[in-house]
Formats: sequence, structure tokens, C-alpha cells
Amino acid sequence: MSGRNAPRSKNGCSTCRRRKVKCGEERPVCKRCFNLRLNCEWGIPVKRGKANAPVRHLQPAQPRWPTSDGITTCSSPSATTPSPVRAAVTNSILHPHYANTLAALWHRQSPGPAPDLTPVSPDVSFPTGWPFPPYAQPSPLYRPLPGTGALPCTNSLVLSEHDQKYFQYFPSSSVVFYYMKNWQWSSFRYLYEGPAATSKVIMRMILALSASDMHRNGLVVRSPGRPTAEDHGRYHYGMAVKEFRQLLETPKPQVSFAELEMIFATMFLMVAYEWQFGHCVRHLHLHLQGVRSLLETHPELFHVRDVNEVLLAMEADQPSDTVSRASFISDQFLLWILYIDVNRRSIGTTESLYDYVLNSGNESLHPDHLYRCARLWSRCFWGKQYPDQEVSDDMENYRGLEFVHVGYTLWHKLWKCLDEKHTESGEALFAEMMTVRDKYSDLLLTAKLASPGSTRRTLNTIYMAVNNFYALILFHRRLFDTARPPAALHRQALNNIIDNAHKQYAADPRLLRRLHWPLLMAIVETDDPAQREWLRERLYELRSFHSEHLWAFQLAEEVLARQDASAGEYANLAELLRNHQIRLQ
Repeated sequence: MSGRNAPRSKNGCSTCRRRKVKCGEERPVCKRCFNLRLNCEWGIPVKRGKANAPVRHLQPAQPRWPTSDGITTCSSPSATTPSPVRAAVTNSILHPHYANTLAALWHRQSPGPAPDLTPVSPDVSFPTGWPFPPYAQPSPLYRPLPGTGALPCTNSLVLSEHDQKYFQYFPSSSVVFYYMKNWQWSSFRYLYEGPAATSKVIMRMILALSASDMHRNGLVVRSPGRPTAEDHGRYHYGMAVKEFRQLLETPKPQVSFAELEMIFATMFLMVAYEWQFGHCVRHLHLHLQGVRSLLETHPELFHVRDVNEVLLAMEADQPSDTVSRASFISDQFLLWILYIDVNRRSIGTTESLYDYVLNSGNESLHPDHLYRCARLWSRCFWGKQYPDQEVSDDMENYRGLEFVHVGYTLWHKLWKCLDEKHTESGEALFAEMMTVRDKYSDLLLTAKLASPGSTRRTLNTIYMAVNNFYALILFHRRLFDTARPPAALHRQALNNIIDNAHKQYAADPRLLRRLHWPLLMAIVETDDPAQREWLRERLYELRSFHSEHLWAFQLAEEVLARQDASAGEYANLAELLRNHQIRLQ
């Protein structure tokens, strides 16, 4: 028997006992409450009233944190009384499928009770020479309380002693370093000093990214019998997923622009975590589907910006909704998500968020528009406090970042060629690549002539753009022209990747973390045993810092093994990548 004909549960959750139905007794959320999206309560006494006793109307699961979080819960005297008005606003913020799948992901991330969160070690250990931090130490957002190691926050989260270390490390983390923007004026600083103080989901994601990064960099010494920093990171990520799901299921008659922006920022942090520290590409794909769901259900988050509107908003004496719309945060994060979407095509997924925004017909979602917004409106976001030095830095990096952006556009087209039904021709793509080479020839020459050891952000941006472009040339040959030996253009691309990799490694070994694909292509293309071994060592060193770096190293080893077994014949890289996609589907 099932449903109301089944024996009542005596040891089940309070929700099922109140409804007088059989409970599967799964903790912390039973299967029946999960399927019906009810708030699964435990330990609440259930009174057996008479038949005419008032009935407590059940509501979908609500977030269990104060209303100071990013999305506030609507409350009214009639909140527990069904009405036509209430029924009209019980829709979730996003498609219910995303929230339900998040629940399954949370169960995989956080099985059983919360782990022992005893500090990993009394002190954080930093290796000699580690540049922590590479700038002036930022003031902690929360000052330690006297006589206690725990720190309550306004978002109802309590930061333990080691959580405070993770939080203070975030400005030096690799996710911040990767985007190479001065911390003082970066998007991450805005999240760090603003929304993290009121949203514990964003705070948990910052802790998850920092703890996992400190573990990968060997900055925390594990105490015997205690969980690692990576365990702490997974715990915070799992709790963030759970709380984010509850947040999305909260009925809202209207969601403000600022609230949508914080939801989107949370999605970006989850995408970044799965991309760098995740163990399953399907989890990354889930969050990218959530991003698409938000774009479909709330198109007002992105719009084509009018210059006069933004300039007038900056001059306004009083803040207004127009001023908030001058924020570039969502545009910046969506652009970075699209770059991640292009990168993940290499590790075995076929559905593309990049294709969706291109085919949406919404000009505000087009990658080129997002790039212009990210480059221009950041100055409007910070206003008059944005220093002239940063303006000059933005101007110096504009063409380099534009070259990076164009490179991602070309990568997207090349990945589509792995699909046997693709319509792009190799000749057309090659002609487009040569047009791009002519347009940015000044940057190619700059990378060629620059001396090693420079730490200027502009040169690091140029090296990233140039090396990725040269990798495109080598990858194009592997897809369309493996029958013929490499031409002078391909040998030039290979030699420049190797030379630039040596320069970047001499300046700062961490810079190679942005060049894993050029390293991979140089490894499988070069005939110089000494250079191949040096490149393999560098990629081997990177494999523990990022899930995609590990994939790149494993693919390089597989390609070399096939080429050695075939007496030097080029391995079919396209076939290897297609087979990898099939295994992950």
C-alpha cells in the first residue's frame, strides 16, 4: 500500500506524520517531501487533533536564514491561507527542474551529517617565496571578536577560525589571479566587501573557492585525523547548493534587479567552482543550464545600454534604479561564463550556452556586446573614485583583451567542427584566422620582441591572447590538414608558443595556468625531445590546480602514446576528443 492507504509513519519526518502518509525516513530530506517540494521537518511534535481541527496549510520549502539574504521572503498575515493571489505567485524564480537537480547535487556533495569542522591546523603555512598577497593586505571584512575564535556575520553565518583564514586568503586566490585585474577595482572585491556580508550563499562560495585553492596550493598543513581544507571547501559548496536551491524555490511576486544580479553572481561562483575544482563535468553542465534558465525567465537582467542614460545616472545626486542598471557585474560574469563554456567543450560536452546566446536574437546577450560592456561600463560602476592609473591600465589592455575575446570566438567555431554535422569549412575558418592575424599583428610582434621577466599586466594579457591564437593554428591543422607536414606558419606558431611559455614561466610560474591548451598543442606537435620534456613537466605541475589542466595532461599523454606506437604518425586528435565526449554523455 502507498499514499494515505499505507500505515502511518511513527519514526518519519514531522511533515509526513502531519499529513498522515508513509515516510521513507530518508534524512535530512525524505523522498516524499523531496518529490513534492515540501519543507521536510524533523523533531516537531505532531498533535492528533479531531476531524474538524484547523488544518495547517503546507508551503514549499523556505530558506532558513534571515531576510537580509540576497532574496527576501515575502510575508503577510495571510501567508498561510490559500488564496487566488497567493496561488498566482508561487512560481519559483527559475525553472523547477534546475532546483530539483540542485537537490540531487547537494546530496552527492554533502552525504550524511555535517563533517567535523575542527580547524585544519592552528596556523596557515605558506611556502617560502609564495606571493601572499601580491599587494597590500586588505582589511578583513569582519574583525575578530575578543575572546572567541568564531565570528558571527550579518548574514547569519558563523565564521570559524579557519573560515576566517579562507576568507582573508580569497583576494590572493587563483580565481582572482586568473582574471588579472587589480583587486581594488575588480568584480570580486565588490562581492567580497558587499554581497558576501549579507548573503551566506555567496559567503559560502567564497569560502569553498578559497579553501579548495589553498589545499591545491599546499598552503594548509593537515592535522592528523582532521579533514583537509578541500573537505571544508566541499562542505561549504554543498551547503551553498542546498541553500541556493531553497532560495530559488521561495515564492516571489516580484524580483528586483539587485536580487537578480546576486542570483547571477552566485551562479557564476558555482560555475567557477565546478570548472576549477569539480570532479564531474555533468555538474558544471547543470549550472550552465541554470544560467540559461535565468536568461530565459528574466531577460530584464540584460539590456542594451544607452550611453546618455548611463552618463545621466552617474551625475544623479540620488541613487535610483537607473544607477543600479549601470552595474556591469552581470555582463562581466556572463562573459566569463561563456568563456568557461567554450573551454568546457574540450572536456566533453556538446550542448553550448555560447550557441544559445548567439541564436537568442537578444543583442544584449551577444558575446561582442558583453565584451564592450565589461570593458567600458566598469568605469561607470566605480564612478569618480576610479583612478586615472586604472583608466590608463584599461586602455593599455583593451586590444589584448579584445584579442583574447576574438580567440574564444574562433575556439567556439573550431569546437563545433568536432560535430560531424558541422557546416563550417576548414578553408573559411583558416581565412578568418589569417584576417585576425593581420588585425592583431602588432600584438604578435610585441610578444615576440618582449624581454623575459616582465610583470606588466599588459604583456601578460598579450601573451595569453597570442599563445591561444597560435594554439588555434596548430589545432586547426590537426582537424583539417594532418596528411601534410607542418608548413612554415605552423612551425612559427609552435616556436612562439615555446618561447613565450619560457618567458611566462621565468616571470611567474602561475602564469602558465592560463596557457594549458597552448602547452598541450606544443607537446603533441614538437619534435624536440628536450622541449617536449620541459613542456610535459610544466603541464604535469599544473594538473593538481585545475580539473581542466588534469584533463589536458592526460590527453597529451594519450596522444604521445599513440604517436609513439604508430612510429611517429600524427594521432587523430579529433577522434580522441569525439570519443571523450561520447564517454561523458
